[in-house]
Amino acid sequence: MCRLFGVIANKEVDMDFSFNLADTPFREFAKSNRHGWGIGYYDKGKAKVIKQGLEEVGTISNYNFSVVKTVRSRIILSHVRLATYGNSSKVNAHPFIFKNWIFAHNGSVNRECLKRHLSEDYLKLIEGSTDSEVYFLLIMQEIERHGDTLEGIKSALSMVYNCENYTGLNFILSDGHRIYAYRDASSNEKRYSLYLLKRENPDYDLFEHLSKETRQLLRSKSLRGERAVLVSSEELTKERWTSIPLKNLVIVSPNLEITFISL
Repeated sequence: MCRLFGVIANKEVDMDFSFNLADTPFREFAKSNRHGWGIGYYDKGKAKVIKQGLEEVGTISNYNFSVVKTVRSRIILSHVRLATYGNSSKVNAHPFIFKNWIFAHNGSVNRECLKRHLSEDYLKLIEGSTDSEVYFLLIMQEIERHGDTLEGIKSALSMVYNCENYTGLNFILSDGHRIYAYRDASSNEKRYSLYLLKRENPDYDLFEHLSKETRQLLRSKSLRGERAVLVSSEELTKERWTSIPLKNLVIVSPNLEITFISL
């Protein structure tokens, strides 16, 4: 299963990403999330992504998580991938970038049907063979067409629903200023969970969590005393997380105000 993580903070924070290859449960990660991983962030306001696919590295043990080291940004997204459409190449790994937007998706959609809604200009932008990339480009096309992010997302989702044959529509999207997180699933709601946490001035020095599902280790030394909003496919800490309802879009503004919109 693909899993999502995103953070937006009131100022730049550091975040270390790694996987515990020596840990026996990592084998479960290899079975269920073996096809790729990626980190998206903003460097001086410019969108950047670091990612790898299994096709290039050959085996799970050859993943070079050290290339990430420490990412420092106000907005950071990460993704761990199990392929449903497309091979396990780097180009198919998430997150994806378009202009200054970063996007990661959990689930599957009807790729061929969605392609029929893309203009020739956007069809030419497709680099890989995933359904998620097409889903992303459709959202980008509709945002551009409407000249409004919310209306563009609504329009794109209406096309996705008309195409049917989807499993999960969960995504985290950012324009470098805000985070947009959407949750919906056609069935098996627990599989497509998405949680939200608003952290106000924590008094601990180190944020550290080892994901039970993906064995991804998240660590930050700069979240002490900072305000931040986290979005994740699983509850990462013992704090009180909020489950995002189905068919709800969450918008987190630059000043960390949170808006829930039922779609």
